[in-house]
Amino acid sequence: MKILWIPHIGWHVPQRAHIFCHALAARHEIHVTDWIADFRLLRDYASWRYVRNYTYRRYTDGPIRVHGIPRISPAIHSRLLRRLNTSILARFVRHIIQRYAIDAVVGTYLLPPPHAPQLIFDLFDENVSGWQATHPTYAAEIDRVEQAYLRQANTIVAASSVLADKAYTARASGAIYLIPNGVDLAAYEDADRQHGRARLRLSGKLVGLVGNHNQPAELTRVIEAAQLLAGSDITFVIAGRGAAILPAQQEAQRAGLNHVHFLDYVPPAELPDFLAALDVGLCPYAQTPMDDARSPMRLFNYAAVGLPTVSTDLLEVRRLNFPNVIRVAPTAAAFATGIEHALTLPRARPPQFERYDLNTLATHYEAILCGEAPVESTATAFAYSSV
Repeated sequence: MKILWIPHIGWHVPQRAHIFCHALAARHEIHVTDWIADFRLLRDYASWRYVRNYTYRRYTDGPIRVHGIPRISPAIHSRLLRRLNTSILARFVRHIIQRYAIDAVVGTYLLPPPHAPQLIFDLFDENVSGWQATHPTYAAEIDRVEQAYLRQANTIVAASSVLADKAYTARASGAIYLIPNGVDLAAYEDADRQHGRARLRLSGKLVGLVGNHNQPAELTRVIEAAQLLAGSDITFVIAGRGAAILPAQQEAQRAGLNHVHFLDYVPPAELPDFLAALDVGLCPYAQTPMDDARSPMRLFNYAAVGLPTVSTDLLEVRRLNFPNVIRVAPTAAAFATGIEHALTLPRARPPQFERYDLNTLATHYEAILCGEAPVESTATAFAYSSV
């Protein structure tokens, strides 16, 4: 089967599409679109990378065929440029569908529904709410595109039960399935806590936050919790990359928090041992409609090694109901209290966590793409039925 996936961000950014495209590529021909819009500094706009952004580029990521689409940037503050970029993307998508005889297209809000033999709408986030506060005009554009998908797509795949509820309430015309994010459980079976601790070379109880960090408030919440727990036998580890890292490092240095350590991005192959070395994981999300609808990848990674976790009390996290997750208000004081509680909990993978195994989820997604998944079936782990 030939599948075209249209991600909402550039292919170089870690995202949900990576999880499923790489899994599906073992049995299908996978094409994805790529675009670049992360130019922030003046020198970025004088770079060769920026010039190449105006050209069509084709390359491979393992077995995946990546199509770099020309794009004018920055466009976030110009409706005219956004429309032009959408028009360019639509033209290239039509070309890809025709040239490669694409059987199924997985679309997101980035592009209005294209014509395809099989159209799947991947509802991966509460994108309208996410943009509403900072860019209401763009949020309205996203809403129009998503509503078009809900009317026209053969199938809607929601990443969380909250998003599935949204599609159901909007009376989506196609079948609705719940396919959350997941982890490759086989990679976690041999997670070695002692090896992970030896590599970290840190003592005491380890409380960790791992992922991409682009929300300054999340890291501020952790830094302030670390201040409240200063003097205890607790070491904080913040691992990953993102725009919020440097300000957080500076904040920790100003406060003299020697028990807060910042580490680089942890490659997937090293992640199981790294997480096994921790005593508590953190999910310091904000408490917004967008966060309420998350399919929390951090939480799934922590759960794979049975790590007790402190998370903001989000609707989707509440519905997951993992027994060793402490749900708290999004404040430093609540997280500090939650960490102390979590340190008393045993390490245990949640019951029936195998349903979040990547291979299982990819098999479900594959059945949907091939038109082989029933609309309602207790045999399909994530067939959606309204509450």
